[in-house]
Amino acid sequence: MTRNMSIHRLTGSFVMSAFMSMALSGVFSLLEFGVSWTWLRTWGQSILIALPIAFVLDMILGEKLRALADDLADKAAKAWS
Repeated sequence: MTRNMSIHRLTGSFVMSAFMSMALSGVFSLLEFGVSWTWLRTWGQSILIALPIAFVLDMILGEKLRALADDLADKAAKAWS
């Protein structure tokens, strides 16, 4: 793997894991606490926990899951045409 590809993969994994950890921890903590200061504090703490976990999972499983998603999308496109 070239250096450029490594940087591309790390950046993609970071962006995806950051988005997903912020979005999901925000939604689930909002459902638990409603809009409040407690929600904001809990959301911030949850991001700090979720981000490294999501990043590691994306680095380990990301390529395989993207390949699976591509295969499923191809099959769905063939079925609809």
